[in-house]
Amino acid sequence: MSFLLKLFLAFPVDFLPKETLLEGDEDFEPFAIILILLINIFIFMIISEESMDKFSKYSGNTSNELLSYLKRNFRTYDITLNWKQEPMKFMVIDDKSHNVANNKKYLVGKISNYIEDEWSHLDEPTRRRTVKKFLDGIS
Repeated sequence: MSFLLKLFLAFPVDFLPKETLLEGDEDFEPFAIILILLINIFIFMIISEESMDKFSKYSGNTSNELLSYLKRNFRTYDITLNWKQEPMKFMVIDDKSHNVANNKKYLVGKISNYIEDEWSHLDEPTRRRTVKKFLDGIS
């Protein structure tokens, strides 16, 4: 999450006067709609900029066919625990569950070796970069 988004989310949303919203003041309603629209556009721009930065390093040297194969055949699932804020993401490879969060280097090697025979027409760097892109997309 970028610094601007964290800063924006840290401020309370109570800066709008509640009395005006409850009474239905006609002068305030267009302002509130425009303000909410601008806030949503701002958040969308920040999130899309972060995701573009995340995948810009993979441009031109990955395989779209392999990426769609990975999305179809390597499913992930989430486990939510009461004491943890974010769910834990797991992936099943060869009938074994692996944690995705801090295990990406191991998973790249594991998946690359697992698909090596089927995708031998691709060179190894392209295969590994595509697996890295896949793992960045699910985490």
